[in-house]
Amino acid sequence: MTKITAPVAKATNGSSTATKAVADVVKEVLNPSTEKKAEVQKALPVPEPAKELTMAEKIIKIETLQLLVEKRTKLVQTRAELDRFKTASSDFNCSMRLNDSDGNVFTTSFTPGIKKVLDYLKGAFEGSIREVEDEINF
Repeated sequence: MTKITAPVAKATNGSSTATKAVADVVKEVLNPSTEKKAEVQKALPVPEPAKELTMAEKIIKIETLQLLVEKRTKLVQTRAELDRFKTASSDFNCSMRLNDSDGNVFTTSFTPGIKKVLDYLKGAFEGSIREVEDEINF
């Protein structure tokens, strides 16, 4: 028979040294020491306080917002005018006239083409309105 030099750990009630080590790690994660808390706080970025605007900056911001609101209002009115425009499905009851800077004129009564132009313009106005609304912030 040989002599055992190290004591043998017997498992009692299902706990062992490995289980105790895991429990210690869990406790450290859930309740970190003050040193760990200090390290975490140092690692987090500190938000800068909001800068107070001067009176001139406030006036400029208000004027900019007024211009954006006026632009949005014009775009919404133009889109509403396009929404009121009616075309019949197969009739040539409407016409479209385009003038360029050289004085050239293009006129058409092709209803399907006019509908596509109107749809394109409505989509373009929707996109412009969204862009202006995104620029409006306080």
